[in-house]
Amino acid sequence: MGWVSVLGVGIHISCRDLMNRDSGEKGIQRPSNYLRALTRFYLCRRASRVLELTLAFAGLLGASGLPAFGQSPVLTLDEAIRAAEKNNRSVRVAALQRKTAADEVRIARTFRLPSFSLTALGSQPLSRLGLSFERGSLGVFPNVGPIPSKTTTLESPPQFYGIFFASVAQPLSQQFRIGLSIQLAKVGLSSAEEEIRLKRQATVNEVRRLYYGILEAESGKKSLKVTVDSLAQLDQETVRQAVERTVLQVDALKVQARLAEAEYELLKVEDPLQTQKQQQNRLMGRDVNTLFEADPLSVANFVLPELEQACAKALEFRPEIRLARLQVSKAILERRITSSTRIPDISLSSTTLATRNLSNTLPSNLSGVGIQMSWDVFDWERKRRQVNEKRQAEQESALELTDAEAQVVIEVNHQYRRLVEARKGLEAAEKLQSEGRELLRVTTNQFAQKQLLLSDVLKVQAGLTEMDHRFTQALLAVATAQADFEKAIGEDE
Repeated sequence: MGWVSVLGVGIHISCRDLMNRDSGEKGIQRPSNYLRALTRFYLCRRASRVLELTLAFAGLLGASGLPAFGQSPVLTLDEAIRAAEKNNRSVRVAALQRKTAADEVRIARTFRLPSFSLTALGSQPLSRLGLSFERGSLGVFPNVGPIPSKTTTLESPPQFYGIFFASVAQPLSQQFRIGLSIQLAKVGLSSAEEEIRLKRQATVNEVRRLYYGILEAESGKKSLKVTVDSLAQLDQETVRQAVERTVLQVDALKVQARLAEAEYELLKVEDPLQTQKQQQNRLMGRDVNTLFEADPLSVANFVLPELEQACAKALEFRPEIRLARLQVSKAILERRITSSTRIPDISLSSTTLATRNLSNTLPSNLSGVGIQMSWDVFDWERKRRQVNEKRQAEQESALELTDAEAQVVIEVNHQYRRLVEARKGLEAAEKLQSEGRELLRVTTNQFAQKQLLLSDVLKVQAGLTEMDHRFTQALLAVATAQADFEKAIGEDE
């Protein structure tokens, strides 16, 4: 951009030289020289301003990655919302968490099935293994005497041996607690689904806000363009009257200053506009430099429902309410699971014990089928206190649900009033803008006919600029309020 500024300064210097050459060192002496100098000054100033504006705007487009020629594809609001729901990264992360919750349900179901366990021990003894039998330890029989007749020690050689223990257990009394755990896992799955809805609705709300902001920025850009065109027309008329000596040169310079300021404001709109488009591309999960144009016709008129109907929809569809209700269900299931730990664990089990190279006198295989029970007879009131703790958590979640419902109703009412207020403000701003444009047209014509002073036209022009800004802000306020109200309702698309 440095060479653009240097070029502009050079042109202004050339214009000043032209005037100095015609006017001389002591000022303008002849009317014809004054007219020629003023005309050349105006042409040079206009050429310099147009060249600076064109080159600066081209440099800004090149820096932002936008093509100077051609037209970008049009992106409607519905297309932006669908792309964000499908490709947004935060939504995809929530979807992955939902898959994890689904796996938790499958894992919980496996506890209903028999459990298989195998324990193996391989060892090398460091000393001989011996088994001693005292004299008569196996009995004393008539005509035989004691068996053994003397103390006998049976020894095995120090060789590598193995012990294997296998068991199969089918839970019986635990099925009730397992069923509650499965229900708890399903609650977690439902919570993950509501988290997806919450992320999706937040993303859609942000997409709408950005889309409306882009339309608002483009509308402001068009409004500034109208202001620039109006000031350019006024500038031409002022120069013409300056040549005719019906206005002062200071008035002509004042108009040119207003025109330069409006052109500068027009350039300033471009950066936030391109930033919003890049943010929109990020929400849609695509390259941030993807080119597109917003379509004002894709923004359908929002039909404002009745307040009671909106509150009922919010209490039914808001993910926050559904999550709070699921939290209550989760607290109830956790209390029931904790209470079920008082039931003894009874299982149908089958066990097998096998040894290899351990002893020639001991059996190498032992098998059996039976009932296995595990029960903490006395726990120092630990389980009762745990149940009481879960019951208190259940009461807390119920209170949080009631509070969440109240907050949602308050938010819906607030957003409803805010949207009604924004619509009324837009209506007033639109009428004021129409009045200002008509007043500017009339005053400009009266100035051309020498019925008004230039200061009157500039005053009307300043008022119209303020009305344009107010109208643009009113558009943004309506769009933002509409997006927030749709989010407050929480209904899916």
